[in-house]
Amino acid sequence: MNDFRRKLAALTTTVIFGYVLYRIFERMIFVVWVQVPWWGLIILAVLLFFAIDYLVNRIISPK
Repeated sequence: MNDFRRKLAALTTTVIFGYVLYRIFERMIFVVWVQVPWWGLIILAVLLFFAIDYLVNRIISPK
């Protein structure tokens, strides 16, 4: 069961992260991202991924 939860958490994290990135780039690509350097986008994406991964693992993992 632990392996199933780990796979479910990975899939959920990937789907949520992809959806969030899609929504961000859909609406704000020309407004905000023009002012941010390329390395800033990479740092933001990594931090966003870790935050989503942490939250999903807290929700799915057994107490």
